Amino acid sequence: MEINKIKDHIAEKFSNDYGIWNDVLNNTQPENYACKNWQVEINQEDIFVDDSSKTFSVKEGFFVCNLTLQSSNEEDNIIYNKSFSAKGTFQLDSINRIEIEDIDIDIEVDIF
Repeated sequence: MEINKIKDHIAEKFSNDYGIWNDVLNNTQPENYACKNWQVEINQEDIFVDDSSKTFSVKEGFFVCNLTLQSSNEEDNIIYNKSFSAKGTFQLDSINRIEIEDIDIDIEVDIF
C-alpha cells in the first residue's frame, strides 16, 4: 500500500476510533469525566510512516473533547483541547485495512 494511503488510514483511525482516546480520557486529572463528543485534527504531513518496520509517529495533532463531570448532576461542560504527539505500530489486514496494534499518545492530562 502506498505511504499516503497508510497516512490517511492512520489519520482516520485517530479521528474515528474512540478506543484510542479512552485511555487518555480515563487518565485526565481530575478524574471522573465523561466525554460527550470529540474531534481529532491531524495533517497528513505530520504523520511519518516506516512501512518496513510497520511503525508510525504523529508529530503534532489536536484533540478536542466536551467533558462533563460524571459525579455531578449539573450540566457543567468543560472543553478539553490539547495538542498531542503519538507513536505506534500497525499491520495491514487481509483486505488492506490498517489495524493499529500499539499506540503511545503524549498529551497533557490536566484538564485545567
